[in-house]
Amino acid sequence: MSMESEHFQRALGRLEAAVERVERATGNVSTGSDDARLAALESRHRKLRDGATEALARLDRLIGGQN
Repeated sequence: MSMESEHFQRALGRLEAAVERVERATGNVSTGSDDARLAALESRHRKLRDGATEALARLDRLIGGQN
């Protein structure tokens, strides 16, 4: 495994762990009067996930272009 690939895999693991923490936190939010807070957390989670996906895709393209 190349050094770039190892860095990529570690970064991917950290991002996946962060997404899991956000998902767990979102799942622990109570319902009822906290609906707006839950919606805000879900929106933030989507933005984080989408941003991480885009960043990983860019990294993948950069790493792929170096070989």
